[in-house]
Amino acid sequence: MTTLHDLMKALISELAIAQAPGFFPEQIDGVLALPSFVSNGHGGSLMLSRAMETSIARISSVLKQNNPVLSRSHTDNEWNQVLRTALGPLLTKIDIAGDPDASADEILVSVRGALAQANRGGVHDHAFGCTLFKDSGIAPFSLGPVRFEPRLDWIARKTEEGDISSVTTRRVIKTWAGHKARQRKRVADRHRESGVLEAIGSCPYVCSVITDGLAHGAGALKAQTAARLALICVALWWPTPSRALDGFNLLIDRAVRQQRSLTFAPGRIVLIGGRLQGRPHGPQISPADWAGILQNNSDAFRTVAEVLEFYLSPTGTVGRPKLMNALAQALLWFHEGCREQVDLIAIVKFAACLDALASGRESAGILRLIKARLGPEPNDPIRTNGQTTKQGVEEIYGKGRSRTIHGTNENFGDDWISTRRFSEEIARHCLISCLGWAATNAIDDPTLLMQ
Repeated sequence: MTTLHDLMKALISELAIAQAPGFFPEQIDGVLALPSFVSNGHGGSLMLSRAMETSIARISSVLKQNNPVLSRSHTDNEWNQVLRTALGPLLTKIDIAGDPDASADEILVSVRGALAQANRGGVHDHAFGCTLFKDSGIAPFSLGPVRFEPRLDWIARKTEEGDISSVTTRRVIKTWAGHKARQRKRVADRHRESGVLEAIGSCPYVCSVITDGLAHGAGALKAQTAARLALICVALWWPTPSRALDGFNLLIDRAVRQQRSLTFAPGRIVLIGGRLQGRPHGPQISPADWAGILQNNSDAFRTVAEVLEFYLSPTGTVGRPKLMNALAQALLWFHEGCREQVDLIAIVKFAACLDALASGRESAGILRLIKARLGPEPNDPIRTNGQTTKQGVEEIYGKGRSRTIHGTNENFGDDWISTRRFSEEIARHCLISCLGWAATNAIDDPTLLMQ
């Protein structure tokens, strides 16, 4: 197994080779290849050969594998850039004629110290324009680190916090009201203003996600997923969450559009069809009614906040990581099932949600989960057609999920919409029950959800 010491020695050796006169530009398969550069920390740069880039990438990968926290706090590209920034000044000082083993050890000590300083992600507030309820007068509310608020409340808050200037705020509000503002003289002001307008768009709400200890890129990606998890947790309180979620959209994710189609019979067009994909907003609800949902289901929402805090934690060392991990994955699968357009694949995803809640115990675990959280025994009728719980789970998990994944579903071409609706309904009730149960049971064992 190649060690970090060996990789660093190889990098030093490649650095020595690259110092030869006329080495640059390199030729790769007979084609000239432009070198890459890294800062030397003093305003200059150091050219890197392709072999050096490969060694740095391997060192970056090993360092990240040896520190599990980095997998949560940095993307691969971000961590590679952090390492390059730390290595640049060190490589320019190295004595390439000296003892390579001593040089490798010296650089490793220095680079670890530099990386420890660089690996301190700060607090970031990620804002996404989003649609939510039809009524734009819903009061701001938070689910742990995720906050939803009408855009006027959001921009007022950011102005008060000093993140957006009062001039920009005044101009943005004017634009939102349908008026055209004159172009700003300073390019920086123009960019900041257009950034706000483009990120929020015409969305009546803003979803803000606070990350702490994550690098910017990793934090932005995880903030997007956290926002989606929060949206599905809001949609859970409607009988068919997928219909509510169809109108709960981040600006970066979906847009309302018409899907057009033509149907031909020999020699003529039979039908010019189309359907609306997505909705401009979610269901209508009064501020008082939504406040009532938040209050009446405070236990479940408290668990949701804990799940989101776990997901955004740079270390994952929260109070109940095992339980939160299971709930986070179940919520993500449920979200994906609601978003899915193909009915059979949606069933696969809803089954994965149930499997996550049942600790991967497959059909038997899901039956135990349903009994523990919802009440029906395996042989109790659970659907209006008389189907038992066991038969329903077999339809969802056995026929729908497993056979489809393994490519053995003989009914692949059937209409699965009824099973899709049933699987969404069962997964919804199990999720709500599990979220409420977790709030009143201070344990970190997800298998207890089945007891």
